[in-house]
Parts: sequence; C-alpha cells; structure tokens
Amino acid sequence: MEYIHRFSHRINFARPSPIRTIVSKIATLSKTRKIISFAAGEPDPDILPRDLYASLLSDILKEEKLSANYSPTEGIPELRKAIAKFMREFENVNAEEDEILVTIGGSQAIDLLGRLFLDPGDYVIVENPSYVNTIVDWEFYGARLIGVNLEKDGLDLGELEMKVKEARNEARKVKLVYVIPTGNNPAGVSMSEEKRKHLLEIASRYDLLVVEDAAYNHLVYEGSYKPLSHYDREGRVIYVGSFSKIFGTGLRIGWIRASKDLVEVIKTIKGPSDMCAPVPLQYLVERLLSKGFYETIRKKAIENYRVKRDIMLKAIGEYLRDTDYTKPSSGMFVLIKLPSNIDSEVFSQRLLEEYSVAVIPAKSFYIGDSGRNVIRLNFTMVDADEIEDGIKKIGVCLRDMLGKK
Repeated sequence: MEYIHRFSHRINFARPSPIRTIVSKIATLSKTRKIISFAAGEPDPDILPRDLYASLLSDILKEEKLSANYSPTEGIPELRKAIAKFMREFENVNAEEDEILVTIGGSQAIDLLGRLFLDPGDYVIVENPSYVNTIVDWEFYGARLIGVNLEKDGLDLGELEMKVKEARNEARKVKLVYVIPTGNNPAGVSMSEEKRKHLLEIASRYDLLVVEDAAYNHLVYEGSYKPLSHYDREGRVIYVGSFSKIFGTGLRIGWIRASKDLVEVIKTIKGPSDMCAPVPLQYLVERLLSKGFYETIRKKAIENYRVKRDIMLKAIGEYLRDTDYTKPSSGMFVLIKLPSNIDSEVFSQRLLEEYSVAVIPAKSFYIGDSGRNVIRLNFTMVDADEIEDGIKKIGVCLRDMLGKK
C-alpha cells in the first residue's frame, strides 16, 4: 500500500525530535555496555518518591469512584483549584481555577498553542538557542522562527526590538514570542528581573503575545525569580506549567494558565484529540499539592542537583578549560561551546561510540548555524560519581579530534 501521496501538506514540515532519536540510540547501546549519559533532561529517578506515589495511587483508585473514567477536558476541578493555589503561593501569580487548563505535560500545552495561533508563514520569535521540541512542533504548523540571541542575563532585548521593527517594516506579523525565562533549555540561562519587566514593556509597545515556558521555574539553586506572569498587567503572557521536572517526567501533568476566554477556546481544540489528561495522575498530583508534599520533593531535588551541577562545573573547569560554557543558577543543563572547527554532531557520535559517553549536539536548538560546535549536558539524571569521569572522557575525545595529546 502506498501512503505518501495521501499525506497532508503538513508532512513537509515534519521532522523527528533530535533528543528522542539520540535517547533511543543510547537506550539500545546501554543493553550491551555501560554508558555515562549527560543526554536526557530528566529528574534523577533515585530521588523521586515512587513508594509515596504508589501508596497515594492505591488510595485514589480505591477512594475516587471516577478515577478510572474520563474527567472534564480542562481537568478535574480539584486539580485546577490546587494549581491555581500553587501559582498564588509559589509563583506570586494571582491565578484562578477557571484560568487553568490541565494538559498532558507541558509539551501538549505547547502543541495546543501552536494549533490555536499559528498558520503557515506566521512568524514567531524565540530565544537563540531555544527548546528544540518547541521549534520542531511549531515548524510543523508552518511557523517561521526568528532567533534572538541570549546573553548571560537572558534575551538580548535590544536585538529583540530591532527584529520586531524589521518584521513590522516588512509587513511580517509576529504572532508569538516564546521564552524560557528561568533555566533556559539548553543554555541554563535565566532572565534578570529588569529584563523580565522590559520584555513586557516591549510586548505592550508592539502588541506582542508572550508564551512563558515555566518548566524549570522551581529548580533554582541561587537567587529567586518571579515569572513573567507576575509582572503582566495586560494579559499578554500565556503561562505553560509542568510538574515533570519535580514530580517526574512520566507523570505527564502540565497546564496552561491564561484568560478565562482563552481557556475556553483551547478546551474546544483539546477535547476531540485526547478527551482529558490521565485521570489517576491528575488525582495524584492534586494530592501531592494539597497534602504539602511538593515542597519536600522540590527541596530534595534542589539539594541533589546543586551538588551534581557543582561537580560538573568543577570538572569542566579542569578538563575542558579552553572551552566556553554556561554556569546555570537554575534548570538542568550546561551548554559547552567547542572549538569552531569541531562539528558537535560528529563529536557526539564519536564520543558515544568510542568513549561510551552521551551528550546532545545542540545545533538543532539554534535558529541558523551558530550552534554547530555546541553540546548540551544534563547534570540531574546522571549519577554524581560518574560526572567527573564522563567530563574527563569528553576532554580526551576533544583533544583526540584536535590532534592534541
């Protein structure tokens, strides 16, 4: 049976997620040999309280009569109420229950916004680099992405304003601005408070809509940050939240916080495709929040990941001292810029095959070719006692490719 001629035109925009492709390859290789993996951006499974989850889920399935049935598309009322309270307490955002729509992780939230707002040829401004799965997802809807470089304290707002003006002068309408202001994936960079306020001033001046990806808002190791939504007085920020990085990526519970009217529209396009997020897991997250487990789980994660981050940064300083790299105060990632004559995809392939160390080549996170010599390292999932050895092997591989001893 031939299918290709039956595909929709959108298939021309489709491409696989580079992260999932690499992670699948690592999983296959791990069956035959030990791999030190800095690839997957996930929590450490050893610090997730799975016994607690098992106990709560057992109670839920016994006590909640409808826990194995559909819920409302927007989520069970108890969870929406709990998330709104969570945002008021932990995000300083005055959220209400009817402004919350529960999604299957933050990824579905991003996809729903793409479906709602983007037509082929629409322009979207993103940080450069930005989260590759958002890039891939929105390109599938035909979006044309404009990259704005990151500085040490977040988005280069001078460049942002210049590119908005250029687009307007050329009659190109910018539909969305997508940012990860805290713990950018892949760079680990966080936007300063001054820039957060200034970004919203620019959004107001040029009538821009901002999508705030808050996946890493609660993995902050030094300092503190208020979300963009805290400063928003005009309804210009759509907040995409996720519990994946704290409670576990497999739970797949995220949410959108937006105006009541917008939530109603999103609900109409969400319902036919999934009915609802997994109901037992909605109840699980609601109980984790309402019974006060969130802060305990978060604090344990931060303590664990801060130690791993520090080990990684120290090792990079020792074994990769001639490279440029980020020093994240939040999130899960370090970005390393290799010498300009090193192709990160070739390097990553050789590193995996010859040294059994996995990293993510970061070219696909960039708009344009500026990331061809950059790799992304995750420090949260790898065992702490493997980090130094892994970084040392990266250094050996790099020197080998450069022809140095």
